[in-house]
Amino acid sequence: MQPRILALLVVVLPLLASNGAFLLSAFAGYVSWCNPYLDGCTTISNAGRSGDTIFYYRALVFPYSVFLILFWLYAKQWLELLHGHATGSARVILWLGVTGSVALLLYIDFLGTSGEINRLMRRIGAMLYFTLIPLAQLLLLYQHYKLLRNRPEISISPRTLQYQLILIMLMLFTVVASLFYVLTGNNTSEVENIVEWNFSLLVNLYFAGMILIWKDCRHVFTLG
Repeated sequence: MQPRILALLVVVLPLLASNGAFLLSAFAGYVSWCNPYLDGCTTISNAGRSGDTIFYYRALVFPYSVFLILFWLYAKQWLELLHGHATGSARVILWLGVTGSVALLLYIDFLGTSGEINRLMRRIGAMLYFTLIPLAQLLLLYQHYKLLRNRPEISISPRTLQYQLILIMLMLFTVVASLFYVLTGNNTSEVENIVEWNFSLLVNLYFAGMILIWKDCRHVFTLG
């Protein structure tokens, strides 16, 4: 699979999963109609597990998780291709990304099940995904900036990196704003839901930058 196609898949699939699940659940009356990014009327999980929507949601999130694992395998080989040798940074990014992707598989596997243990497993999966994937994204961005500084001849657009940097900064702002609401005692379920929807969107949109970075890459990576 060409890298740019893989990057496109990890952008489109989660957007279709979360937004499509919300629309299906709202049409079926399981959740209220609203703009979840602004109103926070429901969580992504609640929209995804309601009624028959869970089959649609799982059918998209499961392959997304698998493609995301492949993405980080590709990213490691991409960095090593640019560096000309294996690097410790590429391995760290790989393990952060793969662990976060597997955590998402854990989350989707326990979604829709009942019991305290199952709820705990969902929380662990979601927490690891939303922690490790942005961290891997940040380190990948840093490596691209480093390569661009040391090897200006490589075909990475500074504007694309600026786009990804803005998204990373918005993620950080979202986390800080969420902590502010918690510390000031103004936290509500709606605020938490707004943070969840928007943070998830920012994580997904980061990968759109990789479509541009990989648009001229014709190297076929392997899983070895």
